[in-house]
Amino acid sequence: MTRLGSVSFLNAKPLTYPIEKGLVNHDFELVLTPPAELSVMLHRKEIDLGLIPVAEFIKRGTYCAVPDISISSVGRVDSVILLTGGTLADIKTVAVDRRSQSSTALLKIVLEIFNNVSPSYIPREPDENFLRGVDAGMIIGDTGLETAYNPPDGYGVYDLGEIWTNETGLPFVYAVFAVNEGVKLGKNLEALAKSKACGTGMIGEIAEHESKRLGLDEDICNVYLSERIKYDLGEKEIEGIIRYSELLSELGLCEKIPGVRIYNQ
Repeated sequence: MTRLGSVSFLNAKPLTYPIEKGLVNHDFELVLTPPAELSVMLHRKEIDLGLIPVAEFIKRGTYCAVPDISISSVGRVDSVILLTGGTLADIKTVAVDRRSQSSTALLKIVLEIFNNVSPSYIPREPDENFLRGVDAGMIIGDTGLETAYNPPDGYGVYDLGEIWTNETGLPFVYAVFAVNEGVKLGKNLEALAKSKACGTGMIGEIAEHESKRLGLDEDICNVYLSERIKYDLGEKEIEGIIRYSELLSELGLCEKIPGVRIYNQ
């Protein structure tokens, strides 16, 4: 049995919902855990493949990516946002959602490279004290999605996916299915492709189900899954990952990569 790690975030459900519900034939043991824990489990080989942040994929350099599958956006994404009461140029302290890796690194690119701002970053839990005593705060995931539509009074919303695409002309890839060295997926590679095809074809059902689980508006979930999040990993997405690694290298956060290793049976 192949140990497959994923997250319980809304944006991952079109990739894993058919597996969870037994709608496709597979030989997976599915493990759902927070992204940071998932990255550690994959590195320790406690799972065979996992939906990990692309920053972790770049950093490790030994993983292969499952072909044709990612969590990405072209333009506005809604779930990776920066809240601030002023302009980006005014930011001196910014709280960051401690669950994030790729998104925190994206924020540094947006502020330090695109806007020539170098604030202090303060990791925090996204709770009622998240914005206390800071100029801005970055929130991701389902909490970010809800906040994008209902920001606190006095705060403007900057969408980091939108800023990235405006600056680079490229998609931003948040996560890929990374495969550990030596792992043979066999029929499970096809199962992942079928799960993606099935899941992206039943967005309405997933949005209805997940909106109840998460306490989010169903229409917001539907728009998010059908219009904001993209699920392909093609030439443009790979170009986006490489550009991301180049900019991270400029910040001294990782080495730039020449290309993305794609899993091949």
